[in-house]
Amino acid sequence: MFERLLVFFANQKLRWLGRFAYYLLILLLLFFMYGFNDASAGSYIYNDF
Repeated sequence: MFERLLVFFANQKLRWLGRFAYYLLILLLLFFMYGFNDASAGSYIYNDF
């Protein structure tokens, strides 16, 4: 049983799918944290320069 799990998680397609989902989740979380505003909607870092 344990050997079958090792073979399952060693699958390249599964590893690629896992990494894709992981980075997509990070990207979506960043979008939701900072919002979908344009540059004129909020404070922009270069306004004071």
